Order: sequence, then C-alpha cells, then structure tokens
Amino acid sequence: MRQVLKLPAYRRLLAAYALNELALSIGSLTLAVLVYRRTGSAYGAAAFFLSSQFVPALFSPAVVARVDRLPVRLVLPGLYGLEAVAYVALAALASAFSLPAVLAIAVLDGVIALTARALARTATVAVTAPIGLLREGNAISNAAFSICFMAGPAIGGAIVAAGGTVTALLANSGVFVAIALLLATAPGLPGGARDLSGASGRLRAALRHAARQPSIRTLLGLQALALLFFTISIPVEVVFAGRSLHAGAGGYGALLASWGAGAVAGSAVYARWRALSPRALISLGAGALGVGFLVMATAPSLTPALIGSAIAGCGNGVEAVAARTALQERVEQQWMARIMSLNESMFQAVPGAGIVLGGVLAGVTTPRVALAVAAGGALLVTGAAWLLLAPSGPVGESPPPPPAAAAETPDAEPTPVGRH
Repeated sequence: MRQVLKLPAYRRLLAAYALNELALSIGSLTLAVLVYRRTGSAYGAAAFFLSSQFVPALFSPAVVARVDRLPVRLVLPGLYGLEAVAYVALAALASAFSLPAVLAIAVLDGVIALTARALARTATVAVTAPIGLLREGNAISNAAFSICFMAGPAIGGAIVAAGGTVTALLANSGVFVAIALLLATAPGLPGGARDLSGASGRLRAALRHAARQPSIRTLLGLQALALLFFTISIPVEVVFAGRSLHAGAGGYGALLASWGAGAVAGSAVYARWRALSPRALISLGAGALGVGFLVMATAPSLTPALIGSAIAGCGNGVEAVAARTALQERVEQQWMARIMSLNESMFQAVPGAGIVLGGVLAGVTTPRVALAVAAGGALLVTGAAWLLLAPSGPVGESPPPPPAAAAETPDAEPTPVGRH
C-alpha cells in the first residue's frame, strides 16, 4: 500500500478525489435543504435529485467522448474550475431563488461532476496499472470515498446550521478551486486519448466495444442488476425506522450512520483481501448485502437492524470497488475513459429505478417486505457473480496484462482482454 502513495501523480489524484467526494456530499445536502425550504414540497426535492443525478447520467458519456482527447492536466482543472463557478451561481440563487434556474445549474454541474469523476478514475488507472498497483490504488481511494461519504453530510449539516446555505455553497466553491489548483500543478498526469474522430463516433464505438467484449458486458450487466436491488432500501429505511421499528428520525439517522460505518469497514476488508479474485470479492460483497438486508427485514428492534445495516454497508464497501477494479483490469487504456463514463452514468441512472421499486414495494406492502426483496435480489446477484465470474466464464479469475498503448480508430476493435 505504501508503494502507490510514493507516486506523486497518484497522491494528487487521491487528494482531488477525496475532496471532490466531500464537496459533492456537502453540496447535495445543502441544495436539497435549500430546494425543500424554498418550495416546501417533496416534489421539488425529488426534482432536484433527478436534475443532479439522473439527468446528467444521460449526457456525461457524450461529453467524456469529446474531452478525453485533451491532456488530463488541462481538462480536469478546467472541469473543477467550472464546478467552482457553478456553486458561486447557486449561492447567488440562494438569495434570489428560482427553482428552474437551480435545477438547470444542477444538471450542468452534474454533467461536469460525472465527467470529471470518469476522467479522474481513468487517470488513476493510467498511473497505477502499468506498474501493477491498480488494486492498491483503488483500495486507498475507496477508503477515502467511504470516509468522505460518511462525513460529508454531517459537515454539510453543521455548515448549513452555523452559517446558512449560502456559506455552505461558497465553501464548496472554494474546495473546487483548491482541487483545480492541486491538479493543475500535479506532476506526471497522463495525456489524452490519441484519436481525432468525432465524439459521437467515439461514443458509439465504446458502446459497441462494451457489447462485443464478454468480460466487459458481463461486469456491466451484473453491476446494473446489483444496483437495482441494492438501492431498493434507500426510500424504505426512513419508513422502516418510523413505522416498523418505531424509532423515529433518530433511528433513521442511526441506520444511515451504521451503514456508513460498515462501508468504511468494507473498505478495510477490500484493502486486506484485495488479492482475491473478482469472483470471490464481488460474491462476498453482494452476499453481505443480502445477509444485511435480511437481518434488517426480520429485526424486532433497532439494535439488530443497526447490525444488519452495518453488515450491508460493509458488503457495499467491498462489492462496489471490487466490481469497478475488475472492469478496469479488463479495459484497454484507449477505451478506459469512455467505459468508465458508461459505468459512472450507470451508477447514477440505475438507482432511480431501484428507488422507485423500493418506494412502490414499501407503499403497496410493508418496509419489511421491501427489504426482503432487496435481500433476495442481493443473494441472486451473489449466485450470478459466482457462476458468471468463474474461471471458465467470460471474466475469469485472473486480471489481464497491463493495457496496451496502441492507438485506436472509432470502428477498430482492439485485441479482446479478460477472456480466460
């Protein structure tokens, strides 16, 4: 683990990644509070989440296909600088509130954020994979993400309570300026993709490549199915805490905190056992999510529900990074930014279906039934991962060699990787 931290470029990317996730958590909470306070409507809050998460997922891959040809040391600072400007604009709108304007900027910022995240992940792979440190780098990045994911809402809530939404939004703008400066002066960042074809052609080529490569297709499909079931619990937990456990808002907060603590523990589990095969790690993570949801569904009181939430969070902390690492190990570098963009967009879009499914199940039946369905789906993913990622399957047990550096054309298919 210490070896990867000796890489100056990786250290800068890690710091930028951690600060970015912290800022996004703070910004999401702040804007959700702002929109709800000014509209007084759950529909307004829902519109914000759709604008900041779901809609950007539809546009980000096309943007990545256009900008990934630029050097990372130029495009990433530029993107984070644009995010700083967006938050200044949002701070101005906090005083002269306009819901359509806030939603429009939320869409724009969401596209920028997804694009930056895909390019940052691509740069991290380019820095660590050639020297065999991809899993080590991802383990540290995942730990940083889990900590920031857990701390961000608490920090955001404290800033909003102490200084108001304007202060929180301006503070976020300052964080993005710091990230831009951090990367603008970073040594050893990779260049852009060597392809001058049109962005639409490059995006279509990436979609064809993902569809034609069994290893990539399997991992993306498996993760989409996993996200659908894993996110059923998001709208259910608040109802579960109040109606089933009679624990109120405090119980709901405790469930979220225990999930976050579990995710941090999951990061440590992945760091310790990162050398295991993707089959074992993904199955372990999905299985822990299934067990955790099942414990929650059958919990007679808050304490066992918290234990189940922590188990599920731990599984989430293992499965997400294991699946992403397996994908990165099987994608050639010239395709990396576009495939990572498709993956990131999937992580934004598919949860919308899971949230709707969870809300419908909790409304039509009970929160316990909804959690039981989530448990069954997670265990289904566990079995599918164990079967599809077997050595004779499309993904196999061993990572492929380091990605080749050959140039591409939009219609050319590089040598398939990951078929073992």
